[in-house]
Amino acid sequence: MTEHIDIQDPDDYSPEDLMRMAEHLFSPLTPVAELERICMTLAHLPTQEAQDLLARFQASPRAGEVAWLECAVEEGTYHLLDPTNPLEEREYLTLKVIQELADEVTDLEVERNQTSVARKKGEIRLSVLQALADAGKVHPDEVMGCGCVIERDTDRIAELDKEIDLKEAMIAHLRASITTPKYRQADPDFMRHVHWDA
Repeated sequence: MTEHIDIQDPDDYSPEDLMRMAEHLFSPLTPVAELERICMTLAHLPTQEAQDLLARFQASPRAGEVAWLECAVEEGTYHLLDPTNPLEEREYLTLKVIQELADEVTDLEVERNQTSVARKKGEIRLSVLQALADAGKVHPDEVMGCGCVIERDTDRIAELDKEIDLKEAMIAHLRASITTPKYRQADPDFMRHVHWDA
């Protein structure tokens, strides 16, 4: 494996340098060691252009020749998103909050789906109990008890819908509040890999 390198200064790399790297990355004649060296450099070059080039290479037929490419892409994204001033720090944290809210929405949607299925099953039970009650085989209280469970599930679904709507509105508002281009374009899911000890 190629030796790990420090974060690179974007000023040390011209557009022509990136074009040369691209030519080598997509050439079938480039040795694997050179592919690895270029990928390592791109992973430590915190510019959108470098990360885009790395992502393009990841989708290429030769990507499998660099065993640690997925790690390089993640590391490159991490370096690109690393905040450098107070505004970026706030917007970086905003991405983390968006990611956490999105995870909460997913959990609420799972609960909503489960509750919806439980309500539908309850409706089937209720229809059977009602038929049995009409035939005199079940006491009417059984029907009423089942109806209460369905009503409880219906109320919970309405509560979950409100919670989901609120969290989705928060996500939309937070997304719109981000002004730094690198954070506006970033996928908040990446923040799942970012943790603080606080």
